[in-house]
Amino acid sequence: MPVRALQPTRWLAQRLGLSVSTIERLRARGDPNLPPHVLIGPQTIRYDEAVVEAWLAARMGVAETPMPVAPEVSATSAPSSPGLRTRFGKTRLVSPATVAD
Repeated sequence: MPVRALQPTRWLAQRLGLSVSTIERLRARGDPNLPPHVLIGPQTIRYDEAVVEAWLAARMGVAETPMPVAPEVSATSAPSSPGLRTRFGKTRLVSPATVAD
């Protein structure tokens, strides 16, 4: 039988971009928006890496096409595209409806 990698709550918190206290609070409430955990002892909870990764993949859906990447703009150059706007020294993408402003 293969050995499974079990990780602590702080690993899951880092993986999901949440705090440990948020993970613990959600788990205590029985929130379904967390991957299943493994109870090792009375106060020891672990997460199976493979299960967490499968859970994340199912929640995210596997994208068939890559996400579009915003064009790189240097902070010193003026916007070269009608979809870019500089305000207060920051360049940002804007929707076509906003460009007419």
